[in-house]
Amino acid sequence: MNYISDPSDESLVGLCASGVINAIADAWGDTKTAHIVITGGRTGLAIVKALDMALFRLVRENRSFEGSMLHVWFSDERFTAVDDPDRNDSALIAGFGMCKSHIVFHRVDAEGELDVAAANYAAELALELGARPFDAVVLSMGEDGHIASLFPGLFEPGVATGAVAVHNSPKLPPLRVSLSLTRLANALHIYIFALGEAKTAALQSIETGPVGALEKSSPKGQLQILTDLSAPTSN
Repeated sequence: MNYISDPSDESLVGLCASGVINAIADAWGDTKTAHIVITGGRTGLAIVKALDMALFRLVRENRSFEGSMLHVWFSDERFTAVDDPDRNDSALIAGFGMCKSHIVFHRVDAEGELDVAAANYAAELALELGARPFDAVVLSMGEDGHIASLFPGLFEPGVATGAVAVHNSPKLPPLRVSLSLTRLANALHIYIFALGEAKTAALQSIETGPVGALEKSSPKGQLQILTDLSAPTSN
């Protein structure tokens, strides 16, 4: 893992946004399409707003990117109605205020059975990407070390499907759909935020939790930990 420590959350968000934009530009140069994963919460919204501005500049300054599309996937979603204010994706979609004409948002189903919604999201991933890696994945680590809705001791690292149903999330609401660790690991660049003193313990044991499993599963090894804390000490 590569640790980047900076006391400024704004600087870390800017660094991440710059890296993701570069990944998008590389993908657009090759195929006219790019696929990224974003996370919810306050950090996720800050990243989206930074990406929105950077994406606007990228399109405006490069005529060759006209007609290129960015596909946005959500690392996890609460299994609630699409108009529920507690959903992660609603605020994130709203955060892309300048570039929606260049973006396809892939939302998790909100109706029917949870397991069916997860299977449908996995099928959509398989249809759109196949084995192609995500160009960039942005995640935020929780106080217990979880990423997406993959909680310590409550997920199977080797699940091959792209998305999984979560029936027992320790964080309410308990029903969620999460991208699997295997699919998140299949990415060219992975950025994980660990911000705030409450993340200290999780950061110190990061290699034994979901993030450590993610690194072990990543064939590319491009995993960056962005934190306003000190990097953990080696034993």
